[in-house]
Amino acid sequence: MKKTGVLKGFVVVSLSVWSFCLLFLGTSSAAPAEFPTKEITIIVNSNPGGGRDVIARGVGNTMSKHLGVPVVVLNVAGAGGMRGLEQLYNSAADGYTVGIGTPSDIILQFVEKPKYDSRKFTYVGTTQRTPNFFFVKSDSPFQSVKDFKTFGKKVRVGTHILTSNGTVAYMILSEREGFPISVVAGYKGIPEVTLGLIRGEIETNDIVASAAMQFVRAGQIRPILVIGDKRSPLFPNTPTVGEIGYPDLATFALSYWCMGPPGIPGARMHILEDALMKTLKDPDFLAWAKGAGVDVVPLNSQETTKLVSDFSDVSGKYQKIVEKYVEK
Repeated sequence: MKKTGVLKGFVVVSLSVWSFCLLFLGTSSAAPAEFPTKEITIIVNSNPGGGRDVIARGVGNTMSKHLGVPVVVLNVAGAGGMRGLEQLYNSAADGYTVGIGTPSDIILQFVEKPKYDSRKFTYVGTTQRTPNFFFVKSDSPFQSVKDFKTFGKKVRVGTHILTSNGTVAYMILSEREGFPISVVAGYKGIPEVTLGLIRGEIETNDIVASAAMQFVRAGQIRPILVIGDKRSPLFPNTPTVGEIGYPDLATFALSYWCMGPPGIPGARMHILEDALMKTLKDPDFLAWAKGAGVDVVPLNSQETTKLVSDFSDVSGKYQKIVEKYVEK
């Protein structure tokens, strides 16, 4: 009888433990379903119309389908892009706030000492790797950057972010080719810079294809150089920076990646990563990207984190050149 009682007690305890385990496992497996339950915000650190804004809205429109909640874009311009980046960095690490980042954020950190650390953001994935293009007015006499050497005065390079990839490439080319430049900053965004080019306020600027196409189609601007490692099918007659003798500057091609504040829990980050990767393969998104001139290059969280780390190391070599222009 005593053995039977002990056995019964063991069975009761075992069942209780098993029930607890089932309850625990059920709760754990259900946890991911609790995210997301409300809209997700993408912070863009510039005004509407620029490259980040274009990609944020394109990604957001399709990503909402894969997340099951609305995805909205919040433009937070100011302080050369730092205001939006700092707001993202200090947002709650709950997965409900992400942003669009680029390598220029890393260069900016070298010279402006903003209140964020690029290496500490949570990197969800890369959406696009695309060349930068140097543009001039359609009726400009310049056919290549080498023509700037015969201009006879400083070439005005327009930008909304002093440390953008293309602007830094201009700084480096100016040093190597021996033509003087004057960096005209202070524009609110890429559309404003491009309008300044069309009005004749500057001689040249750098833009990605997705932000430039409306002006190209209108016959207002044309490219003279590709900052990338291969020619673009959009502008097959435009040479690359490697073709004019500087292949190392192809590093300054532009990437757009999705990132969040430091410390987003792994389970939530993976849900965001999965939705982003599905978005970048979605036929609706790919059709939109083709029309918008967006070069879709999906990289996952781990690959993007390495990309950021590698660019941080490479761009640091040019810090002194950038600092010279920032000090002006």
